[in-house]
Amino acid sequence: MNFKSLLKNKKLLAILHDILVNEKTKNKISNVSINGEDYTYNQYSLLIAMDLVIKYQIIINDESYHNLFFQKLETITKDYQDHQELVIKGNKLLIELIAQKLNLQVNTTESKKEILKYIYDKYIVNGYCFHSFPSALKKTVEEEGLTQDIDYKELSDLKKINYIFDKHNYKNIISRDLKAKSKAIYITDSPAMAYYYAFRSPEYLAELTSLSKYYENVKNYNKNAFYEKDYQSCKSNLVSLCEHVRMTVKEENTILKSFDRRWHALKMTKSTPCIAFIKRSDLAKDSLPNIDKIIDSVDKLDLSILISKITDSRYPVIRRYSDINSLNLMVITMPSYREIKNNEFLAYENTKGLKTTKTREVYQEDKMEARRSFKYAYSYGNANVLALTGLLLITLGLTLSIIIKVVGG
Repeated sequence: MNFKSLLKNKKLLAILHDILVNEKTKNKISNVSINGEDYTYNQYSLLIAMDLVIKYQIIINDESYHNLFFQKLETITKDYQDHQELVIKGNKLLIELIAQKLNLQVNTTESKKEILKYIYDKYIVNGYCFHSFPSALKKTVEEEGLTQDIDYKELSDLKKINYIFDKHNYKNIISRDLKAKSKAIYITDSPAMAYYYAFRSPEYLAELTSLSKYYENVKNYNKNAFYEKDYQSCKSNLVSLCEHVRMTVKEENTILKSFDRRWHALKMTKSTPCIAFIKRSDLAKDSLPNIDKIIDSVDKLDLSILISKITDSRYPVIRRYSDINSLNLMVITMPSYREIKNNEFLAYENTKGLKTTKTREVYQEDKMEARRSFKYAYSYGNANVLALTGLLLITLGLTLSIIIKVVGG
């Protein structure tokens, strides 16, 4: 599955940028709160659009359709009344592309069933679940897979941070039960959820620097600092929070030093969101018990609704307690929030072939540091399960609302 030609296309980036800064909707109020975080209307639209982009790639998987997809995606994202309509239009776009690929007319019972069977085969039987992490770990994941290694030194640092905030009645600013949660690899079957947490990865740094509920009490902080990977703004936010909490100088220094260690170890300033695509069959999530009932409903419900019944998330949080071999996954670098906001892909210096003065000992230490950083960069490791489930409003909740409107009950 060649995802790169799609995600690195400037046309797609421009479309996503327009969604995020859309003047028509930027002042609209979203009634959705994700993970306790008030998400703007346009940010939520962006997640729905990327959910569609990932589903399109998995289901269609054909570069010859990219231009048509971009054209249609631009049209529907420029003219929608609400998020429900955006979901419906996205599903109708998938129907149109599948019908064209299969050379079908969507006007008979059998052709509709063929479309649903095709989606089921591509998206469920041969589809993927997802796990998000920052780009500093991309090479490690590609070489070693997803593991359950625990860095006890880092765990100790995170417990210190929690302990200091707890003393000031700011409970679980990172997470409760850190050690227990670190033993699981957290996976989701929702593309939108995976992308959302890819923005926030690692979760503990996101919470610590700008996205914790405790920032609601801090004046004039940069809410998008972590999304934009703005080191100075993140640190300024954290200083403001420490001052608001009225910490001692020693306590604040302990927290800021821990923040600096983690930020630089994970190279967050240049970090981009990565998602590991894991075959559903490797997780025993490659079938739906009610698929026959869904397919047999083509003359009772609109096809765009039936598509959601197949592609909606059923496993918002999958806890995996064994490693996943690198051969059983593929890693995709996604457009970052700041790339979308600035409508410009990040450009990095090409260091290939440059001489290095590192000794073998320094190289080995760097490698060990990368491994130590590995576990806690898992985006779901510190996530609240109920909060994750709430993100299903992107698809399942919207679809249920749509069904009520369509069938009148």
